[in-house]
Amino acid sequence: MFPLNPQVDDNIPLRVMLLLMDEVFDLKERNQWLRRNIKNLLQQLIRATYGDTINRKIVDHVDLMTSPEQVADYVKRFRDAFWPNGILAETPPRRDKSIRMRTRVAAKTSLLGIMPDELKHIIGADTARKGILRVFDMFQHQQLNRRLVYVFLEGFLETMFPQYKFPELFVKLHSRSERMQRYSQKLKTAPVPPLQKR
Repeated sequence: MFPLNPQVDDNIPLRVMLLLMDEVFDLKERNQWLRRNIKNLLQQLIRATYGDTINRKIVDHVDLMTSPEQVADYVKRFRDAFWPNGILAETPPRRDKSIRMRTRVAAKTSLLGIMPDELKHIIGADTARKGILRVFDMFQHQQLNRRLVYVFLEGFLETMFPQYKFPELFVKLHSRSERMQRYSQKLKTAPVPPLQKR
């Protein structure tokens, strides 16, 4: 389990959650001055009164999600999804545009419905709606989603099997990528800016 240090005022799980809230709801904007100050006051209040409890809940939840039983369940679900009854699953037919649009609307509605009313009152209903839609739009890019899955898979393999030197393997694999070769070539040919005197 992740050790919680009672001497540290600002433990990592709570800090990450609050930073994510800042980013999603764009509370750093200039016109959000009052809400930003209320949020800062609430953050200090939460840290002072519930900081350790929230950190412990976050850590316990992450521990539960990454427990051996859960990981085994994830692997079983993955296997059953791609190899039901030991046979490679067929590619599902592509859904037509109307079904995809209905699914999209249903997903947006579900996301907007999970936002607690208390949070809407604090940061504003419009800001909360914009934040939720920003998260939704962020996950609509197929190429970025694929890359995110690959990054998670690499991290999972490196963490679960440290003895197999996956970081070195991934560096080799990425170095063969055309995109990485173009990027390396671009770095080599880019002019180096001159040093400025102070």
